[in-house]
Amino acid sequence: MKIQYHAVVGGTVALALTPALGLNSAIFWISSVLIDGDHYMEYVYRNGFKDYSIKRMFEFYCLLSKSRKEPDFLSLNLMHTAEFILLISIAAAMTGWVWMIAMLGGIFLHILLDLFDMYLHGVSFRRSLSIIEYFMRIRRMKRQGIRPELHYQSALDYMFGRQDQAKNR
Repeated sequence: MKIQYHAVVGGTVALALTPALGLNSAIFWISSVLIDGDHYMEYVYRNGFKDYSIKRMFEFYCLLSKSRKEPDFLSLNLMHTAEFILLISIAAAMTGWVWMIAMLGGIFLHILLDLFDMYLHGVSFRRSLSIIEYFMRIRRMKRQGIRPELHYQSALDYMFGRQDQAKNR
């Protein structure tokens, strides 16, 4: 789901929660949007830490979105995983800090919106919801000769003027 939708929906829900959360509703809203920071981290990692442009990161994901219905496409967004949510949940439960509970709520809202969006676009199983699941699926795909990383490399090749390489994959 596009960041604009997360910002609008998260902001609307945060506004509705203001009577209960007070200023912590801002934390709810910010976390419902900034969880997508893992997309930026992935972009920087996939390009070999050579490009840090946020604008090109959006271009990269726009190109990737054209591949996400392919059966050999698989993604992992670390802050969208069960392990990350479990870590934040444990921290929130142990501390009892309202701001951390608000952050967890924003994360849950974001993930629910993503899951709904993926369902609507017919790509429900193209993102791993767990790090363990991702490595199990990648291993199985590679044993079958499937190389999901090629979608990412083709998008980078296209972006950085290496169209010949992108076509040969």
